[in-house]
Amino acid sequence: MTHFSFARRALCLAGLALLALPRVGLAAEAPRTVAVLSLIGDEMSLVTRRTATGSSVDRNDRQAIALPDPSFDLAAALAAERAIKEAMPGAERLRVTVADKRLFALQEAVLEPGPTSDAMRTALQALLQDARATHLVLITKRRDNARFRLYDSHIGDGKVSGIGIFIDNAVGLEDPDTRIYGNGYIASYAYLQATLVDVATMRALASGSATESMMTTAIGTSAILAWDALSPAGKVENLMKVADLAAYRAARDVVAIR
Repeated sequence: MTHFSFARRALCLAGLALLALPRVGLAAEAPRTVAVLSLIGDEMSLVTRRTATGSSVDRNDRQAIALPDPSFDLAAALAAERAIKEAMPGAERLRVTVADKRLFALQEAVLEPGPTSDAMRTALQALLQDARATHLVLITKRRDNARFRLYDSHIGDGKVSGIGIFIDNAVGLEDPDTRIYGNGYIASYAYLQATLVDVATMRALASGSATESMMTTAIGTSAILAWDALSPAGKVENLMKVADLAAYRAARDVVAIR
């Protein structure tokens, strides 16, 4: 991994590095070098449903939990790289890692002109150009309605974004196979967006979004609450799975653009 001195370059973006991945195969078209940057893994959300009778206002309780390591960003980047390898087998792939919280706060707004984003965008562009990257796949958080797959339908309430766990301890559910009834569920979710960026102009060429979720209930277990039906390791594993799937699907849509 190559580290760059930002003091020497007078850039404002801290904690960035690029890792070159091997070129796979040969392409007839002009060679591309595609960098991948994920900005989803700085924190996860715990969202607990609160009933709000007679109101359409989202009144869910929310808790943001800081994530101390880049595991989820790595998972998302690896998933995006799989999509790039499939769509552009002759392209070289670069993985960008970032520790600067300002870039996580900006998300896709870093591509939009403005006093809060101009310096960051210029710094990121300089880094990518130094590495001879032609394109960037940017993985960011997406906000949308909470809709989680439940058998042949969906369930959820309010809004969610990024990665997290949605908790509903009140709704009644029935297992369609066993006909066993229980209350509540937790849903591990990933609401993500991928943007394909032209490094020369730092303009978006295409964008795609994806949503993935995994449901857990206490039905058929000794747990009273769905939260207790899954171990801490199991909760992390489910979050990793949905982050991987959502990042892959979103990236696949944008790198298919030629």
